[in-house]
Amino acid sequence: MKIATIGTGFIVDRFMEAARQVEGIEVYGVYSRTEERAKAFAEKHTVQNYFTDAEEMLADGGYDTVYVASPNSLHYAYAKAALEAGKHVICEKPFTSTVEELETLIELSRDKGLFLFEAVTGIHLPHFKAIGRELHKVGELKIIQANYSQYSSRYDKLKGGEVPNVFNLEFSGGALADLNIYNLHFVIRLLGRPEAVTYVPNKFEGGVDTSGACVLQYGNSVATCIGSKDTKSENSVLLQGDAGYIKVNGSANIIDSVEVVVDGEEELIDLGQNPNNMVAELEDFEAVYQAGDHKAASEWLAHSVAVMETFEKARESAGIIYPADRK
Repeated sequence: MKIATIGTGFIVDRFMEAARQVEGIEVYGVYSRTEERAKAFAEKHTVQNYFTDAEEMLADGGYDTVYVASPNSLHYAYAKAALEAGKHVICEKPFTSTVEELETLIELSRDKGLFLFEAVTGIHLPHFKAIGRELHKVGELKIIQANYSQYSSRYDKLKGGEVPNVFNLEFSGGALADLNIYNLHFVIRLLGRPEAVTYVPNKFEGGVDTSGACVLQYGNSVATCIGSKDTKSENSVLLQGDAGYIKVNGSANIIDSVEVVVDGEEELIDLGQNPNNMVAELEDFEAVYQAGDHKAASEWLAHSVAVMETFEKARESAGIIYPADRK
């Protein structure tokens, strides 16, 4: 898999570090709108090619996959253009702004026989897969509590009168999209689509959510997902059953280790997974790519649709509207 990247933020730095660790993956080029930034980013990561024109980049036949890490609202347009150009796509979370956009991308990828992946780290981690194997031990699952709270320096800028992209509804920003989406992926990967969704946010001027709690209801169980960019907290996930509980040490996208407690007996699961949480997803994507396993890719996409449906319902319940909603 040869990849060209779109975006130059910290997440792309982490992606570059992960890509270097995965056999079979090579970063061919990077794209940024300004030559100064594109060239500097390419030199930083010793990448030979850089682009400042997206059409020129997509027309280049030297690579086969595009990694999209632009502001959220631009995910759809870049991913669509890449698919139309015959490139496979790895797209950062949240996949798109709306379910309709995602379904359009999926249909296009299938028409062209291309792979389309959502780069959401948590569900690919070895520790997450271990949770799936251990979950039956806690009996009937009743409560999930997931908290991912990380005070953002950009919240200070927001209070100071600036509007960073991550807090701008025009760019599909907010705490639900930036942090809480990881909690949604975690819960929905384990339990599927919820029966009911409610999101109660703290909103800043202009209506963007800077923190909030999303409640997912599943028959006899309920999950509370907290994502906050305006407070700090210990990040963890707690899965409570009638026979025991599982505690995740670390946020839903990191999962440093897992504790399984049943009948007072504690088992610690620490698999020594890679400290760069993007390595596991890239290993999964590369394996599916090499095997031509469209069935596995389609299963991941079905999960992403379920998450996007929940994400959209959560925003709707809280009156959080993106420009894409009005199209």
